[in-house]
Amino acid sequence: MTQTLLPLEENPWPRPPRRRWSWIVAGVCAVVLLAYGGFQVVDHLSRCAPGVARVTVAAAGREECVGISDSYAFEPRFQHVVNALITENEFATAGGEGTYVTVAFAAGLTNPDGRVVAELEGAVAGLRRANRENLVGSKPLIKMVLANMDSEQTHWQEVTDDLLEMVDGPDRLRAVVGLGLSSDEAVNGMRRLSEAELPMIADVMTADDITKKQANGFARVNPTVGEELAAVAQYVRTTEERTAEQRSAMMVTYSEENDRYAAALSNAFKTRFGEHWKRSGRVSNPFSRDPGINFDLIVGSLCDDDSPDLILYGGRGKDLPAFIQYLSQRKCHDDEVTIVTGSDAARLLTDSPENKPAVDALYSQEKPISLIYSPLAEPAVLRGGAGQPAEPQLVKLEQTFRDVGFDPRHLRTGWAIMAHDAVLVAARAIRLAALSNPIPPPRKVRDHIYLMSPKVNGVQGASGLIEIDPETGNRRIERLPVLRLLPRGEPEILGLYPVR
Repeated sequence: MTQTLLPLEENPWPRPPRRRWSWIVAGVCAVVLLAYGGFQVVDHLSRCAPGVARVTVAAAGREECVGISDSYAFEPRFQHVVNALITENEFATAGGEGTYVTVAFAAGLTNPDGRVVAELEGAVAGLRRANRENLVGSKPLIKMVLANMDSEQTHWQEVTDDLLEMVDGPDRLRAVVGLGLSSDEAVNGMRRLSEAELPMIADVMTADDITKKQANGFARVNPTVGEELAAVAQYVRTTEERTAEQRSAMMVTYSEENDRYAAALSNAFKTRFGEHWKRSGRVSNPFSRDPGINFDLIVGSLCDDDSPDLILYGGRGKDLPAFIQYLSQRKCHDDEVTIVTGSDAARLLTDSPENKPAVDALYSQEKPISLIYSPLAEPAVLRGGAGQPAEPQLVKLEQTFRDVGFDPRHLRTGWAIMAHDAVLVAARAIRLAALSNPIPPPRKVRDHIYLMSPKVNGVQGASGLIEIDPETGNRRIERLPVLRLLPRGEPEILGLYPVR
């Protein structure tokens, strides 16, 4: 069950660990509370919260706090988000048990990626709007808990077991949003949650092979990798027709197992850029978890005769800055090289220090590099760019960010927008199901997720109208923007292109 941290003199310490966590030596850590901004926080270096276990995450090489809470910031960097969450949960639960249900935001919250903070801000903003605005119905009110499966999501089973306990508990868990990245661990957790007939709404899970078929109850508000690259490929073909040029491409692919996003990129490249890849002799260059030497060798291969001018980058955005820097220092091939990749390229829009040298390297006069991709959501388009009507819900989301003290610039990557929209979809389904039962069972909520197929039943999110395909759980999308990242770190809208 979730635990709200109490003032020091009232906090039950030490609390016995849950039975399923008893194998963890750390158990439930002792809690020492420190005053911060009017709320209670803990020493993150050595202690966790009641109901949250301290574990060793071997793949990350560190200890992390893992579990479920409605008031604990698993990392100090999003304490401000949890402060806002506490306020929203107090509003939602003021009427007492039976007047609210719970939604869990589940993911690898201790992953150091800046995406996590943006997602949580978007989710809490969505919660606030769902409860305080006449947007997706009004009853029951919705409380939110945070479920951290660790940075690699390796503790998916323990956390999903705890989530299942909440279905029939006093909080009445009725949906799970977020779900983390496209990985086997995420899919395993979804399958476990589907046993309780819970609806699960992904916000940034883009791998094409993750659908309702893997876990009944799954849906997503974001586009898939295949849709993103279909739009980019259409842009490339249109450009070739206009210039009467034929481009060739080589693939640069992440070789580690269990990354479904990277695998989806590789498959989509072969489908959407097959002719371009064929012209280069189907050159494919893998790289590993520590890719420095791999990138050096890959960039060196551009000195071969008839080197390709398209690079199909099939890895995550976290390694993209290093790849761009290696590419900017190539010893040959002075003509412009274009990198094509998926929506994870949006990481380069963040203010992370390692991004600046890479962004500065784009379009250098000596070794020019162009980067094009299709985003999860692009605020410039949603504000009326590319000849599109402006989305009023984005303007309202920006105002909500200001109202709760979040930085509206965090919307630029699309991560916060997607998390906001996932919460709205969950809230809409809960409230439609509640028309026949004030506290509807999970199955009824799940059924209403899949009824969001006609436009009249869709949800108007900050990213536009959201319709869910009842066969796959995918969002129905016709066109996506294609962007080019500019040296100043802002995207240029190249146009909107079909995804089929």
